[in-house]
Amino acid sequence: MRLFFLILLFFNFVYSSQEIAFSNSSKEYIDKNIFNIAITKNWYPFSFRGDKGEASGISSEYWDLVVQKLGLKTNNIFYDSFYDQLEALKAGKSDIIFSAGDSSTLNRSFATFSKEYLIFPISIATKKDENFIESFNEIKDKKIAVGNNFTSHNILKEHYSNIDFILVDNPKSGLEKVLNDEAFAYIDVKPVLTYNIAKFEFDELKVSGNSGFNYLLKIMVRNEHKELIPLINQAIDSIDKKELDEIVLKWNNVQFQSFIDYKTILFLVVIIFLGTLAFTHRNVTLNILNKKLLKTVEDKTKELQNLNKNLQNMVNAKTNELLEKDAIINQQSKMAAMGEMLENIAHQWRQPLSIISTIVTSMKLKKELGMLQDDEFVRNMDMINKSSQHLSNTIDDFRNFFKVEKESIEFDISKSIEKAIYLLSSRIENHDIKIVQNLSTVYITSYENEFIQVLINILNNSIDILKDKNQNDRYIFLDLYTKDQNVVLKIKDSGGGIDNSLISRIFEPYFTTKYKSQGTGIGLYMSIEIISKHLNGELTVTNQEFSYKNSSFIGAEFTIKIPIR
Repeated sequence: MRLFFLILLFFNFVYSSQEIAFSNSSKEYIDKNIFNIAITKNWYPFSFRGDKGEASGISSEYWDLVVQKLGLKTNNIFYDSFYDQLEALKAGKSDIIFSAGDSSTLNRSFATFSKEYLIFPISIATKKDENFIESFNEIKDKKIAVGNNFTSHNILKEHYSNIDFILVDNPKSGLEKVLNDEAFAYIDVKPVLTYNIAKFEFDELKVSGNSGFNYLLKIMVRNEHKELIPLINQAIDSIDKKELDEIVLKWNNVQFQSFIDYKTILFLVVIIFLGTLAFTHRNVTLNILNKKLLKTVEDKTKELQNLNKNLQNMVNAKTNELLEKDAIINQQSKMAAMGEMLENIAHQWRQPLSIISTIVTSMKLKKELGMLQDDEFVRNMDMINKSSQHLSNTIDDFRNFFKVEKESIEFDISKSIEKAIYLLSSRIENHDIKIVQNLSTVYITSYENEFIQVLINILNNSIDILKDKNQNDRYIFLDLYTKDQNVVLKIKDSGGGIDNSLISRIFEPYFTTKYKSQGTGIGLYMSIEIISKHLNGELTVTNQEFSYKNSSFIGAEFTIKIPIR
């Protein structure tokens, strides 16, 4: 019995420690007032308007606990931005902001802050290929995007007043600027970054480090109601840390359901099927070749025993068999390259698919807005059809690479160059690259599709180099002329050239200066194979210094020389 009373006394103590003692005047004050709460519509995951019009997020759920503790009567008012919340509080249209950050630059003349109830680091979001960032000092000379008048902005402005930040209205806009290379980084509270990166599927972005500053989450009360502050602080002290941790953990583990693109899934299934078919064919072929090789070895052993009987005949037979063995080894080499060829097919498909997706999305939006013109519709349909044809032709081109007999045709090489530029037009325009052409009409008899494939490989390399250069210095030059019964095409860019220690290796298979996720090192190797073995031509590269429009440049120059007949 005595133990029971001790347990009862303990729980009574714990329970009473969580209750808030109100004075008569405080209770009367709470009972007679209805407080207008200013809430941001889209500050994920702290406070935002849910699908049913309710207040949601980490701060919203925490505020509900405070309201329950104090027995407050409230009325929610949603605003587009934190700036609008402050203006409403200043004008007396709202009384409380429950998700505010405190900084010395914030005007305190009209409001009072509670103690902090949560602390998070102010972190830095960049593209995935950037290294870890230890502090803001490492990136202060770069273009940085922040939320306009957000607490993160005010804290950074307080310590780095001379920096001209790129101001945005919401985290999504800031992250999009990083994705589109309009800013190096976007800075905000860490949960805001991780939540928005996942919500909007910015797969190319990541949280790369912390700024060195912390975000102290507090409750902001208009001065006319500042007597609420001591009561709110008591409520904060009375809320169990376990409850707070559960709220934060819940929103950190939010999962987002992505739209299922069945066309993409079907496309991937087809690619996997083709890959499996090719892999199976390769294995069957290799098994057959291995059996032939084993049989050849056995036959050679028997033939050597009779070598003394007919030396001349054996020498002739051995010579013929060595030639056959060389042919088998060459075939094995091509079959082994098939896996890499499939990866290259996927790389070549990525751009046309992106073009088709962009056109369809644009047309759908313009149709919904009533802005789609007939001529634009026809033009877009033509581009989709050409891109689709390119997808189909890519498969045929790579399949033809393994055929012994191929048909050569007569074609205008300048038109082929225009086809290659057209297929890459989206990438060229997106990166503000200028194409300077000096082409003449030249007909050759050769393999047009393979020639276009070489052009795409070389132009893609130039685009990858130029996209990180100064916008005004992005040029690709193409010069086409004839010399000594050969057609000569020179392709050069203003990308700074190739490291002299590496230039002799760039045509080697699997050698690449890009990140592993951006290249396999097979493109230029295939290009020189096609030019030398299929088109009977030459492909070389050098670094060149040249001038254009009174500016000097250094860049790589690829020279293709092919017989006209």
